Parts: sequence; C-alpha cells; structure tokens
Amino acid sequence: MIQIDFFDKDIVSTLLPISTTKPDKVIFIIDKRTLTGKDPENVTRAIKNMLPGAEVEFQPVTIDDMDDIYGRLKDIIDGIENRDEIRIDLTGGTELMSACGYRISKEYGILTIYVDMRREHLINAETGEEIMPVEHISMEDCLPAIGAKRLNDSHDLPHEDEFPQVVEMCKLLFEHIEDWSKLCSHIANSVSTAGERMTVRLPSKLGKTKSGTIALVQGFMDNGFWTRTDGKTKIGFNQGDENAEKQGDEWAESIEGEYRFTSKKSKSYMTTYGTWLELFIYINALEVFKEAALGVVIDWYDGDHIDTQDNEIDVVAMRKSTPIFISCKMRKPVSGDLYEVGFVASRLGGTKAKAVLATTYPVKEMGTSPKRMYQRMKKLKVGLIEAERFNGLPPADVFNQAIQMTD
Repeated sequence: MIQIDFFDKDIVSTLLPISTTKPDKVIFIIDKRTLTGKDPENVTRAIKNMLPGAEVEFQPVTIDDMDDIYGRLKDIIDGIENRDEIRIDLTGGTELMSACGYRISKEYGILTIYVDMRREHLINAETGEEIMPVEHISMEDCLPAIGAKRLNDSHDLPHEDEFPQVVEMCKLLFEHIEDWSKLCSHIANSVSTAGERMTVRLPSKLGKTKSGTIALVQGFMDNGFWTRTDGKTKIGFNQGDENAEKQGDEWAESIEGEYRFTSKKSKSYMTTYGTWLELFIYINALEVFKEAALGVVIDWYDGDHIDTQDNEIDVVAMRKSTPIFISCKMRKPVSGDLYEVGFVASRLGGTKAKAVLATTYPVKEMGTSPKRMYQRMKKLKVGLIEAERFNGLPPADVFNQAIQMTD
C-alpha cells in the first residue's frame, strides 16, 4: 500500500497515521523550503524505526501554490499503475494541501483518510466511517523525528518495591520544606568535601528548636535511606509529639551523630534538594500513564543546534500519542519556568504536546490577578500540579485537571 501524506511539523500528525496504517511506501508532499533542512532525514529515520521495510519519499512543492500542489499529486498518481493501492492522508499539512488532496481523490476515486484523535480511529474522510483503531506512538518513536535521541537517565531510578518508602518520605519533606532546604544543604556540603565517603555527621545545631528537621532525620531512618553508625534506631522524637517544640535543646541534641547512607542511590537522593518532587511525580505518573520516564536527557545536537546540546526533562509521560512534559520545581515558580517547559514541549512534541509545571508551592494562593502566576499559566496553557493535591485526590484526577488547563 502506498500512502500519500502532507508533511507537517507536528510530530503526532506526521507519525500517527503511518504507525496505524503501516504502508509499504510513504510519499510526503513537502514545502520545498523544508526539503533542504534536517526534517526529512529525521522523519525518515523515525519511520524506518517503526517500519524497517518501508520506503520514504519526499516530493517538494511551493506551499502556497495550489496548481503546483495539485500538479505534483497528479504526477505521482499517474506514475502508479495500481491506484487501488493508494491512500491519501489528510491528517497533517496545510488547508491548501488538504483541499488539493481531497479534490484529486474525487477525480481518481482514491480513498482519503485522517486520524480522529478524539475517537482514536482512522476515519474515511468521505463517509466518516471508522476504518481501524489508531496505533499510538511512543516517546521512542517521537525522538528521532525531531533529530533528538534519549541519553541515559539522569537519575538512578527507584525499584518498584521502594516506591512506598520514597512517597512517604516525599510527603514528609513537602510538609517541612524549609527545614529540608537547610538539612539538604548541610548534607550536600559535607558529602562534597568527603569524596566517596558514605557517612555524614549532623551537629545538634541543625535540630535546635526545629522539630521539622528532627522529623526528617528520623524519617530518613524509618524509610531506609540512612542509619546511625551508633546503632540507634530512634532519636527521641515521635512525629506529632506536642512537647517536641518545648524541649528544643534536648531534642536537638538527640540528632547529633554520624549517619551512613544505605546505598549510593540514597546518597544521591539526599544530596539533591529537588529530586524528591521529580521522584514523587514520576511514581504517581506510573499509575496513570502507559509510559512515563524520569530525568530524561535529550541530546539536541543532531536536531536544530539551538542553545545547549542537551536538555533535561524532569518527567515525560505519553497519553494516547500525546507527549506530556512535566517540569518539577520544589520552590516558588517564576515566569521563566513557564516559558521553559512550554518551549521544550513545543520543540519536542509540536502543537499537540502538553506542558505541565509541578511544584510544592501553593500557586493558587498567590492571587487571582491576571498578573499572578496561576492566571499566567492558564493564559500560556501550562498545566499546574500542586503536590498537596495528591493528598485528597487520586493521581488520575490530579493529572487530568492539569492537562485540562493546557486545552
């Protein structure tokens, strides 16, 4: 089967019809100005990854010249002996391309198709009949099409049996976010001067009048991230103890001592302040999305050469061929964060990609003025996830509400 497609910068519109119909040959009608760039090579590589035996051909046209587009389509069709093998896909491309494609399909009696994302079916463009369910594309299908490739994950991923402990620790950290900032800074600075040592010493001053810090130290022990070298399993503090604040010095002295990380992975988590929100969002995303990845490093050098040669995306998820890019900020977000995640989403996924910002900060409480962050997010169509929302809602509802903001 030969499929004529109209080349589109939108990755989903370009790849989804092809992954669904699996043609033997794809002939793209493409803007002649685009033909000289890297796009044809990248899309060809992506298609051949999906369909190793497929042929891919590009036919250049003047994008705003209807006669040129129609004439090129006519030449292509006249050169194919068995026209019953031809399909024309109207999913991507400009309105002028679609008009020419539909016109010539009527003249030659060729089947026209398009992908209906809402119905998740390949549709007969003439009758509206559903031909077949779409076969959704994955993140690995998308990356080659824009000249990117996935490098090694930037984080050491937790095992599934570790998820409960990680989530429990995340919730505790979010509850005592300021105390975590100070504790993490001390741990990170101590480790950076200690080379490969797997121990760190905590002074009593860290816990002085800070019940939150004491709770975190105990929490890391309870959830298996470190142990005390003196063998103690409790530091004299129980979460929720009403007398903890009143006995500040006494409780503070109880954290003083040496602590050993239970693994290099634990050490890496506990020396990186923002890793915990990324872990939390990733673990919850795995419950909702068919495909989710943590700390994805994208090498753009083979693509557009814009800015740096690599970018890290905190969490990436795929929902029904739609890439969702989630930037995680364990601090008060700023305007630049919105533009950053929006730029990465459009650059990697095209117009159908979703950009979401996750934060531990209560953004909605920052005000409802149009100049405020929440209103700006809605205007830019960047979804919002506030970490505390997971306390009262199922993960699916939290993600769905964020994605609805991007529509």
